[in-house]
Amino acid sequence: MKKFLTALVVLLMMSAQVSAENPKAEEYRKILSSENFYVEYDDKNVKRIVAQDSGRRMTRTNLGGNYRAIVSVLNPLGNFFATEYEKYPEFMSTGGKFYKFLEKDFALMASEEQLDDKNLNPVEGWGMIYQSLSLPNELAIFNWHDKFHKVPAALSEPVFIESAKKIIGGKEYDCDRYESKITTAAGGDSATIIFDMCYLNGELALAQSALLTNGNEYEINRLVVKKILPSVPSGDFKLNGKEKIYAAGVGDMDDLLENPKFIGRLNEIQ
Repeated sequence: MKKFLTALVVLLMMSAQVSAENPKAEEYRKILSSENFYVEYDDKNVKRIVAQDSGRRMTRTNLGGNYRAIVSVLNPLGNFFATEYEKYPEFMSTGGKFYKFLEKDFALMASEEQLDDKNLNPVEGWGMIYQSLSLPNELAIFNWHDKFHKVPAALSEPVFIESAKKIIGGKEYDCDRYESKITTAAGGDSATIIFDMCYLNGELALAQSALLTNGNEYEINRLVVKKILPSVPSGDFKLNGKEKIYAAGVGDMDDLLENPKFIGRLNEIQ
């Protein structure tokens, strides 16, 4: 009987360990809800960086190899002649203003109030600016209410469910699972989005999302997490304040002539 009780206690302890959220998760919450952080991840072999530094939210995309590319509606092929070491942002928000860099020393600017202006030039893609500056859903579970993270009201904040070991790509990960409910207009649950945060050697390595419906999981996205740091590495985003800033298009003659209005240098208007 004594041996049975001892075995039962050990089994319960093991179960509790498996069911507990990884302690690193709380550290990531503190980092990503602070004024300064740096996140680097790969999304389908595309390197993405999201950073917060001294009141500035900045993002950048690198398309593999040693090549740096800004890809946007205005620059669909990207700047493949600039190396990844020219570390200027693609998008930035600071002081209630939003910047879209087309080159390292040339950016368009729109104020926060302007984002609701129906006259804003749609070609410039301002309707996607919040999404461009936000962490992806898979990592936003650590700061779901970040002001740049916009999700439909029908999608609830993810809740931790359980932890389990998983074999992915031949490697064993410790994975925390979170669930987010999708509700109908009537208030019922229509489906569930699940998020798996998978740790390797104590660090977050994979962040996955999937649609759970009728007992089946359908993968939405998988990110390879490279770095989550409490500050931006020195020199990782280069801004000297002399960058030329032009006004966002508002459907006027300047748009037709492709001659945006010059506002000033970055250090003059921040």
